[in-house]
Amino acid sequence: MRRSEPFIGITCDVKVPAEGEKAYELLCDHRYPAAVKQAGGYPVLLPISARKDVVRKYLDGIDGLIIVGGDDVDPRLYGEKKKRGTGTVFGPRLHFERMLYAGARRRHLPLLGICYGMQLVNVLEGGTLHQDIRRDAGSRRNHRDRRRPNHRVRVEPESRLARALGATSLLVHSDHHQAVARTAKGFRPVAFSPDGIIEAIEGNSEKVLAVQWHPERMLASKGTWSLFRYFTRLCRSPRP
Repeated sequence: MRRSEPFIGITCDVKVPAEGEKAYELLCDHRYPAAVKQAGGYPVLLPISARKDVVRKYLDGIDGLIIVGGDDVDPRLYGEKKKRGTGTVFGPRLHFERMLYAGARRRHLPLLGICYGMQLVNVLEGGTLHQDIRRDAGSRRNHRDRRRPNHRVRVEPESRLARALGATSLLVHSDHHQAVARTAKGFRPVAFSPDGIIEAIEGNSEKVLAVQWHPERMLASKGTWSLFRYFTRLCRSPRP
């Protein structure tokens, strides 16, 4: 039996201060929980843990999971060496989110990946990334343009994403230099930027959806509310 107002777990980004990794700080853009609350869910921030029993308790208590933006996925996970300009996400965060993701998939929890979250989903399912889209994908567009961060994406008309948004074209906020290269088996690309970069993927299961853009940074956008309302509805539905 699902709660009428689902508890939605949200991962946190990390800031590592000069004192070293042991003094790291957890960060969460307040717009992630704001979007969840506006869509009718209860946001629950999930602190990093290396303990499997803690991860199980987290998963016991939530009805859906959002993996938020962050640094670059370690390219060793998809069989490549780190190239110039590639950073790597904080190791304990990556380890934690790998456990979370595996547990969420086993439990058939709805999952939404955002930016780094989409890239992580694709990699964990067996796909690969362009470590730098301007260099490796030949894109002439700067997808991390702080002065003009918005651009349009084209959404595949027959996709679940298009049904969720009620649109096949959307203005989005972009802030990334990596992107999906080879889509993981069982997933398909369903949105594209004008330069051909994959902007969203969805799995065979309706429970998994991931977008490359940052919907939480456009809280006034109809597309943002449509996406989060759709995800919240998934979190209310019974699990098999």
